[in-house]
Amino acid sequence: MKKLYIFSFLFLLFAITALAEQSFEDYINKQFGEFQNFKEERDREFTEFLQKQWKEFNAFKGIDPDPVPKPDKIPQAEPQPPKIVPDSPKVTKKEIPTPPEPKPVEKIKPAEPSKAAETSEISLDFFGTKLNLNFDKNLSGTFGTTVTNENISQYWKKLSTADYKPLINQISNIRKKLQLHDWGIYLLTRDISKNIHKDKNSATLLQWYILSKLGYDTKIGFKNNKIYMLLPSQYTLYGVTYFTIEGTRYYAVDTLFNRNTVKSLKTYEGKYEGADKFAFFRTENPKFGIYSTDKTVSFNYSGEKYSFKLRYNKNYIGYYKFFPQTVLNAYLVSPPSTGFQNAVVESLSRVIQGKNEIEAVNIILNFVQKAFEYKTDMDQFGFEKYLTPEETVFYPYSDCEDRAMLFAYLVREILELDVILLDYPGHVATAVGFSKEVNLEGKSINYNGRRYYIADPTYINATLGMVMPLVKNKDFKVISLSN
Repeated sequence: MKKLYIFSFLFLLFAITALAEQSFEDYINKQFGEFQNFKEERDREFTEFLQKQWKEFNAFKGIDPDPVPKPDKIPQAEPQPPKIVPDSPKVTKKEIPTPPEPKPVEKIKPAEPSKAAETSEISLDFFGTKLNLNFDKNLSGTFGTTVTNENISQYWKKLSTADYKPLINQISNIRKKLQLHDWGIYLLTRDISKNIHKDKNSATLLQWYILSKLGYDTKIGFKNNKIYMLLPSQYTLYGVTYFTIEGTRYYAVDTLFNRNTVKSLKTYEGKYEGADKFAFFRTENPKFGIYSTDKTVSFNYSGEKYSFKLRYNKNYIGYYKFFPQTVLNAYLVSPPSTGFQNAVVESLSRVIQGKNEIEAVNIILNFVQKAFEYKTDMDQFGFEKYLTPEETVFYPYSDCEDRAMLFAYLVREILELDVILLDYPGHVATAVGFSKEVNLEGKSINYNGRRYYIADPTYINATLGMVMPLVKNKDFKVISLSN
């Protein structure tokens, strides 16, 4: 009987203790509501903020960098004999670096899964780099079909109560290893979100959430149950629909991929605390694996035919396929891939060896004019697209600004001479400054106290100093490439 009393006492004590613990938990829930489910207070505040009335904002049509159409066909000048300029300095020998050994495609492993959450894993090929990421399954819940700001607020809450930090940390690790700039982060988070969600709205909302957690100023808007990503840019993006919100342009970047337009959206003023950056500007090329392909190009100069192979990295071609069209000098901020640099420097250096600077520039000018077929962007892509030098070699056609940037890159890289861009209505050319003052017939301009001679990589057979007849009497804007 005594043992029965002791057993009954212990059972009662255990029950009271469990009840007390349960009551304490209920007390905490009652006192703090649902806040303990959030990982950060700013998420609770932002969830409440999103429940407020959103506003309808009218869209602005994408800015056209040049309303004057480019010519469908380009003129040809009469072939010019090599110009002899006695006082022109000789070309100094360009040291050609040894090409690096091809690297195997890097594989970035996922972080250790969180012990506090049930996880899933995705694998994707990010421009030649194999990525494996794990994430809390609570991040994969779909949004639903009806889009309202209240439903968006609840979805943000759902994401904020999930164990999102391991995924954010993995993305930050990938950004560091691949040296991704803002465009790379946009593409990476877009691919990750699309791999987690097949539903477009859910993927857009997850990407919005991830970018916000990474510190990027980003908004979403909606219309007719479709959600759009809105991003600001430090530099003007051409041809992209945008919305002006609190004095800042937010671009509907989805139109980069499908060219759809939207006339208005419901979105919000204000932003997520701590989210304040997005440049959309190249600083350096990412560290992608080598996936090189050769392309044979040829041209004639002074009665002699030259033919050689140029190399490009297909990983970079895909990476910049939908790069936003922005200011021209953005496309020369970082150099092309190492394989491209070595191939083009070695090939053209052999041709210009022993020549003076003027003849060397004319040879490079002739190469760009004749080694590539001309076609406007509208004819080739259906929209305006500025090409990087490496893309100009890859694509079958190029137009004036593409050739101007390729020529500028080659002259700066091989001859180490200063080049400026001349932005005419409907046309882009260049001008070259030499290492010392030279006397040369033809058109030149003074810029920042220095003489530059016109060089047009699109005007077939034109040499230094010759101006395309279509723009001969037109004004132009100088774009410096020295910064």
